[in-house]
Amino acid sequence: MNDIPNPAPIGAANPRTRRGLRVALVLSLMLNVLMIGVLAGGAWRVSRLETAMSQPDVRALWRAMPDHARSALRGAAHAAGEGDDRAERRARAVETGRQLIEALRAEPFDPAHFATLLGQDRESHVLRLDAAHRALAEQIAALSAAERDAMAARLSQSRPPVRRNDRP
Repeated sequence: MNDIPNPAPIGAANPRTRRGLRVALVLSLMLNVLMIGVLAGGAWRVSRLETAMSQPDVRALWRAMPDHARSALRGAAHAAGEGDDRAERRARAVETGRQLIEALRAEPFDPAHFATLLGQDRESHVLRLDAAHRALAEQIAALSAAERDAMAARLSQSRPPVRRNDRP
């Protein structure tokens, strides 16, 4: 008789080949997901950078201020109670989040109510930012011309140069 073993049916692979193929597919999928995450993260970061570039750089202004002016501004914020209400702001944020979740689960969904909730959150941020800008401007107004000039010099050193293509 014939001592040759029966060959495997066409299309059947041995167990090692199938395991290797599975590992290769899983690794390929993981690499694809990683690449999508990197690209999406880069796009998100660029969009944040463009938004930040369109607004005044308050942090750079803060760092450029003389030490005594920063201390005075910090003291004024604490005296006004601005520095002490973090827990209250956090509690409001948690409550707003809870209301947003409720609005999302509501049947029927009320887009006007949802937009109102989002608007309230934005309005509180805008009010705080406006107050901070006014206080910063008042503190800078109290500086001497020489101090403002020194501040402008520090600020110009901290800003990246504007490229020709970046100009409006």
